[in-house]
Amino acid sequence: MLNHSDHKLTSSRGGFFLGCRRYLLHSLYADLQDLSLPSVPATDAAPKSPEIELESLPMPSGAPAQQSTRSTLHSTVSRNIFALCFSETCTMFFLLMFQGLSIFQPSVRLLQWQISLALLLTTIILIIPSSISLVLSVGATTRDASPSRICGPRLLLNLIPVILYLFALSYIPLPAALASSGFSASVLARLVVLGTTILGLLSGFGAISTAWPYLPFVSRKKSLPTEQDLRQAEHSLDRIRADLATLNGEITRTSASSTDGSWISRVATNFRGGDGRAQELKGLRALEAEMSRNYDDLTRRFHEHAYRRTFRGRVAAVVGRLFAVYCVVRVVSSAVHLLFPSNAGYNTTTSDLLTDLLAYSLSIVSREEVIARDDVALISRQISLALVGVIILTSLRLVLRGVTRALQVTSRNLGASLMLLMLAELMGIYLLSTIVQLRTSFPPGNAEANLFSTIPAYEVFGPLFDLSFLASTAASVFVRWTADKVDVLGR
Repeated sequence: MLNHSDHKLTSSRGGFFLGCRRYLLHSLYADLQDLSLPSVPATDAAPKSPEIELESLPMPSGAPAQQSTRSTLHSTVSRNIFALCFSETCTMFFLLMFQGLSIFQPSVRLLQWQISLALLLTTIILIIPSSISLVLSVGATTRDASPSRICGPRLLLNLIPVILYLFALSYIPLPAALASSGFSASVLARLVVLGTTILGLLSGFGAISTAWPYLPFVSRKKSLPTEQDLRQAEHSLDRIRADLATLNGEITRTSASSTDGSWISRVATNFRGGDGRAQELKGLRALEAEMSRNYDDLTRRFHEHAYRRTFRGRVAAVVGRLFAVYCVVRVVSSAVHLLFPSNAGYNTTTSDLLTDLLAYSLSIVSREEVIARDDVALISRQISLALVGVIILTSLRLVLRGVTRALQVTSRNLGASLMLLMLAELMGIYLLSTIVQLRTSFPPGNAEANLFSTIPAYEVFGPLFDLSFLASTAASVFVRWTADKVDVLGR
């Protein structure tokens, strides 16, 4: 039977859920809709034929509202799952704060902690993968989206990727220190292994994306475009588009007139592959696409240069350079930890080069030893953990857009729902990885009701993060360097 403290914590969990649904998702879902807008190629924007565009007609009153139902389905599912992850995330962090402040009884905190941990693990491992498979299946068709159809054979097909995911998750090797742990601990450890790898890959990609524009020996210096360059590029692009529209209209009229000819002439034309105007049309479209990309690049660099001359732009440039320096330090630190594992300190700390330099500097400045070295290292590790979160956030936008393109999602609402589900997955994984690292800073004592006693130690996951971080960094550097070289050769 629940006591008064359990009722308070349960009510706070419901408050987090409703608050996320009403306030946070209101703006977040709209931003994801804008991010998931399919970028229309410039060639598609060019007029292909002199046709009159008609407004869309209203749906008949007796038409079934299948599209609205399907959109409401994936939107409701993604919103509720994200709100559930958010509420359990906030609950677990507040329980850690309550433990530090000795609020509520230890048994009450431990019970609520176990409930939140079980809900979060179930959501990350089962609910979110099943929802992504269901949303893709329902959103991929335009007919037969009735509940009986979804709950029938299609449900079994949707469960196949989830079963394969669970099967692959069960084969993730556990560290030697956790090989003899129980079922729940082994599931959590395998999920943390997967999460640590994903976070390391995202961190490496974000670090290179942030530091690349400020690397003088790697990033290629581009000339600053002027207003005259923009006008010339725009004029050339408009001329190419006009020629493309004219040629497209001629081909359309020729095709319409050829329908009156004999079938022998049409077959002969198709056998010959058409006249030279079709090849000319392909060449003009390729040229228009390249000129459109060049014009967009000139416009972006022109506005970036204008913004950097403002006060806010200068402040942002300074912050960007400092953050780029941290990204470089983080890369060097991870390389040192892997090359010299005996000095990495995985068994007791999560420090890096930045932590050691900051702790050593403050210990020299503080003559009276007001700030102990261990305290400085503790604060530095938390700052380093927060900066890793910032690095991940810088890469999420590109990653989410790339995933929606890879899945060939063309619907604005469907893309936003998929992004919201993936954000919920990453948020839960990042929370678990953060708690694992916090356990190192606040090791559990002898008390059985300590919340950190249910979490595995970080020292078994530190080398994995550094390895995935460096692998993603090397791959990102190679891709960007190759893209710059290809761009130089293309110009």
